Amino acid sequence: MKVAAATLETEEQIFARGVGTIAGMDEVGRGSLAGPVCVGVALVDAATRLSVEGLVDSKALSEKKREAMVPAIRDWCVVEVGYTQPAEIDALGMTRALRLAGQRALARVAARATSSVDFVLLDGKHDWLTAPAPDLLAGLDEAELLYQSLVAEAWGSSAAWEGPVETVIKGDFKCASIAAASVVAKVERDHLMNELAQLYPNFGWKKNKGYGSATHRQALAEQGPSMEHRLTWNLGVDEEQIKAAYLQRAQQNL
Repeated sequence: MKVAAATLETEEQIFARGVGTIAGMDEVGRGSLAGPVCVGVALVDAATRLSVEGLVDSKALSEKKREAMVPAIRDWCVVEVGYTQPAEIDALGMTRALRLAGQRALARVAARATSSVDFVLLDGKHDWLTAPAPDLLAGLDEAELLYQSLVAEAWGSSAAWEGPVETVIKGDFKCASIAAASVVAKVERDHLMNELAQLYPNFGWKKNKGYGSATHRQALAEQGPSMEHRLTWNLGVDEEQIKAAYLQRAQQNL
């Protein structure tokens, strides 16, 4: 069954409030056992007119269609992808990891765009981009200190983005800016997992993209995780195998 394409109707309603620019944002790879979590950001303004035919959530498109659509999306708007790597996910937890990837993507958009990002449209019902209110004990939280350091590194001399966020359930099917972010993030992450599959061929990442397929879980059970796995997750392996993967990471960073 053909899925209706996303539109700019939601974005236009927000522009009518006086907002200058909107960044549609979507994540890819949250539930994967391996590889990064990625966040795509696509920036549009009130003058933007939709010119990408059939634009919709990446999951509703074939791989061939997604690949063909990316050049048209890049011609249509400023779009970037931010990544949080497995070691960072293990150190930060998933919510902070998503926020970090989003901030990295927004920093890349800010470096390219002629206008600032005024507003974010976020797919789903949970606002993981907005940081919680400061905690009096935050200075004792190693994960929060690491997050703040990595965000500052992403933005350099500029302050991290802290503007208004609105969540949209099924936004990747409804909002063209979110759909564009979804497609580009999916394609970029798939390319990266294909590259990692060449280094770790036994896990089947070229097909499963790091998700928990039967092939992937069987390989984990037989040979243990790689350093590209999310080692704090329930991978179904023993503690010694986890320690070996952490050691591999440490040696890689020497």
